[in-house]
Amino acid sequence: MMFAITAVSLGMLGGPVAAAVAWVPGLLLTLIYGSPRVRHAWAASVAKQKREELRAAHEAAFERWKTDVLAHDASERRRVDEALRWFPVHLASRPRRVDVYGGTGDGWAALLVTLGASLLANGKGLWLLDLSHQTVGRELAALADTRGVPVVRVELPSASAPPDLSWGLSAEELAEVLAEALSTLRPDGADVDLRATDASILHSVLERLDGSVTFGRIASGLEVLLRVHEPDRAPEPLSARELDSLTAAIDVVGRSERIQNELRFLYDVTRLLARAQHNPLTLPAPDQWLAPGQLTILSTHDVTERRKDVIDRVVFFLILHQLRRGRVPADAGTLVIAGAEHLGRSALESMARQARVAGVRLMLLMTHVREDVRPLLGGQDSATVLMRLGNAEEAKAAAEFIGQGHRFVMNQLTRQVGESHSTGRSHSYGAGDSATGWSTSWQNSVDSSTTDSVTRGETVSRVYEFTVEPTQIQSLPPTGLILIETSPQSRRVVFGDCNPAITLLPHVADAPRLPE
Repeated sequence: MMFAITAVSLGMLGGPVAAAVAWVPGLLLTLIYGSPRVRHAWAASVAKQKREELRAAHEAAFERWKTDVLAHDASERRRVDEALRWFPVHLASRPRRVDVYGGTGDGWAALLVTLGASLLANGKGLWLLDLSHQTVGRELAALADTRGVPVVRVELPSASAPPDLSWGLSAEELAEVLAEALSTLRPDGADVDLRATDASILHSVLERLDGSVTFGRIASGLEVLLRVHEPDRAPEPLSARELDSLTAAIDVVGRSERIQNELRFLYDVTRLLARAQHNPLTLPAPDQWLAPGQLTILSTHDVTERRKDVIDRVVFFLILHQLRRGRVPADAGTLVIAGAEHLGRSALESMARQARVAGVRLMLLMTHVREDVRPLLGGQDSATVLMRLGNAEEAKAAAEFIGQGHRFVMNQLTRQVGESHSTGRSHSYGAGDSATGWSTSWQNSVDSSTTDSVTRGETVSRVYEFTVEPTQIQSLPPTGLILIETSPQSRRVVFGDCNPAITLLPHVADAPRLPE
């Protein structure tokens, strides 16, 4: 009722009075909110509210960030746990030859199992000529047996030769093969005509043998040419016809000192081989060496190192000759020769060249990087695998073959400090006169300066270092390896491990890793 009366009273006043009365509450509000204390309290309240809003937004953003971090970490852990850790190493350049240097018997066995299992699983043939005296193909043969892969094993205990050496070769061809094999027993630089002489003598004996060709029968024939043949004590018996034919050839062969020396040399070698106990096993025919999906292993063993060395060379050159004749199907598989370094660089180069012509992939396993086989490193259409090399010189040679990389390093810091002082003095005097008077002037000046200088510099140079240090090659695990191959695009150096047990580990890929 009071508010109504007031309103009526104000309305009744009218005019300026009513306006002034109505302006009073606004003035009071202005006075209240315009005071500094009130403004400060209001601003503090607004700031506090804004801080609380910002804090709440920050805490919400922080919680979202923690959630994102936890989710990212969990995703990374899953990715790492599920990531593939082992990838097969493939030969990008597809070389026809692979040279393996270094390693141990166990390392070679692991390499052959890993490689051979892959080749045989793809239906390829594998022929292993094991001259290492370490039976490196035993594990591969056991694996092939468990997988039902045909395995042909030919072991020559005591270096016994098969009953028939001919392998379908004519007397002339076999004489050339044996002469070529025996020529590698001589040091480099020996008389090259001796090989032709040996081939001629052996051909004279072989063409007069009617039965099977064995080292014992060859030795008996050489006894006849030397005129020391005793039928009862001969290495192996000869027929009457063979004796008559060989006796008639004595004058044909000749009696010079050179011929007699070569006859004794050939007789000593063949008699050494004939003393070995004969083994009834025979080598498979050349067209069965690299049968698709088949493993063939020929290994030689002997307690007499000299006899083993000779039989290694004979078998090696018999295989080489069969490749020359084209008796091995092209692209049928891979020929692996383990322990081949003692055969010499010339023999290995001939085998590599002929295998390439015949279309047979070749792998050479050599224990050392010796001077005579070092030129084979990085040969034509080949890849190189380095395994553990304990010898420091050989490891250094291998590191040099891998190559060097460069980086820039700071090798010099310079700091030069200099100080220079200079002092000068000048004196001038002048005089003159004019119609109005005369004048005299003089001037003395002294100046000095001091300069301090500091120069700092650094020198950076390019330094070449081994891509793989020799000590790293010396400390490789038994199954560790370094693959070096050169493709048209670049040169690739890859570290790997040929332990076949890796395939049983988790996170093993079934395809090579894509290049980065």
